Amino acid sequence: MSRQNSNQGRYSVVLLLSVSLLVTTSVLGQKTKADSVTFYSHSQIDSLLSGKVSTQGAPSVLLERSKDNEAYLVIIRTKPGDVEVHEQYDDVAIIRSGHGILKTGRTVQGHKESGKEPTREWRGGVIQNAVERNLTPGDFVVIPAMLAHQYIPNAGDKLTYWTIKVKRTK
Repeated sequence: MSRQNSNQGRYSVVLLLSVSLLVTTSVLGQKTKADSVTFYSHSQIDSLLSGKVSTQGAPSVLLERSKDNEAYLVIIRTKPGDVEVHEQYDDVAIIRSGHGILKTGRTVQGHKESGKEPTREWRGGVIQNAVERNLTPGDFVVIPAMLAHQYIPNAGDKLTYWTIKVKRTK
């Protein structure tokens, strides 16, 4: 009987570890060695984003990094973001939820440079003669390198979007 209890105990531990692995994989996203695909379901992203809203900055969730170490992010904005200009990277964004405005333009007054050539960025300031586009769920946006941009959620709304950095080739 003790050997049977011992085997049942081992099976219970193996079963518990297996269930834990499945739960961890389903919460953190799935990546298989067979094809290197990273997959997050809609509900997994909802779970990752729950409780991330803050009044300080723009909370984000890092989903993955590219071979160039650029981030694939989900960003939540409850207040206007800083004006940004990226020297070598296009921003590809897909609006997930919420509503807002995207301001873009070529001239920025009062921005500050960070980084060194060829991967500098400029942040802050105000876009002069900005073009404004309304953002709604499902919208797809490509912001080319060297174009100033700023995301502004509608008052009282939470603007959530995926952002993927793509290195600009010449």
